Amino acid sequence: MNSQSPIYSFKFTISWIAIYLVIVYFVGLYLNIFISLYVGLWILNLLIELAERFLLRFGKRIYTVER
Repeated sequence: MNSQSPIYSFKFTISWIAIYLVIVYFVGLYLNIFISLYVGLWILNLLIELAERFLLRFGKRIYTVER
């Protein structure tokens, strides 16, 4: 297990969960809750991809279990 990996960091995980809940709340204002959960995950995935690409520009990397 890589202790440097943010996937194991409680603070990192909680921050993405908080962002996800905010996305679901705002999407839920306009759509059904189940559609909101799905769209929220899609948007969260997009945000994580953008954050990863942004960090790669500065030579940093987000290590995940997929590696």
